[in-house]
Amino acid sequence: MQQFARWWLILLICWPLSLLGAAPVTINAVTDHWPKYSNLDGTGYYIDLLRHVFPEPDYQLELDIVPFSRALFLVNQQRVDVGLGFYRGDVDPSYYSEIPVEVDRVDAAVTPELAAVWKDITSLKQKKVQAMLAYRFDSFISVPMYYEESSELLLMLNHVNDGKIDALLDYKRSMISLASHLDHPRQYVIIENVLNPAVYFVFPQTEKGKRLKVRFDKQMQQLIKSGDIEQIFKRYISDRERVAKARSD
Repeated sequence: MQQFARWWLILLICWPLSLLGAAPVTINAVTDHWPKYSNLDGTGYYIDLLRHVFPEPDYQLELDIVPFSRALFLVNQQRVDVGLGFYRGDVDPSYYSEIPVEVDRVDAAVTPELAAVWKDITSLKQKKVQAMLAYRFDSFISVPMYYEESSELLLMLNHVNDGKIDALLDYKRSMISLASHLDHPRQYVIIENVLNPAVYFVFPQTEKGKRLKVRFDKQMQQLIKSGDIEQIFKRYISDRERVAKARSD
């Protein structure tokens, strides 16, 4: 009897609300601005994936694009229904989707001296390293570092460019876009794909969040089985970028 009730609940969650005569469910989602993943115009892989799992007219998406530190706060305070683009360890373990939505690719801007001897991420041992606020990259690196976070990417780029720090962990596209604003001509070297953490959607475990997570986990399995998730991904990410971001098994 309990098993029947469980499957009936799942059926109700997945059944189109329009057929039940119910009003659309509003989903309050939060994300940082990551080009191609969560664009300012409301497009991107993360956002399209969310809309695919929670389609109109049964669901209405309310999207808030904010700095990641703010997104982290809103999720932790359960003031949103879903957060897009989170690493393991960012929030309560019960919030995470069962399946990661992608594997991230983190790049590094390093001094010419460090670039000359660079082998892999362990080359950051005992080095001065910075990253954006709340990114928590140090939790994925096993060697000890002098690690700090800041909300000013350009300031950190100037620091690595002037040799005040050894490395900055961020994304190549962002670092290149700011290169023309440096205080001095660019000296640092960008090394691509130095870190590859899995990325998840997170659902604060309110009653509403629990229902949304059940649907998302079920739909993700179907998207992977059908291959549709690959098509959503390829709308924004080229095959070359996809290979660079793939997990090495």
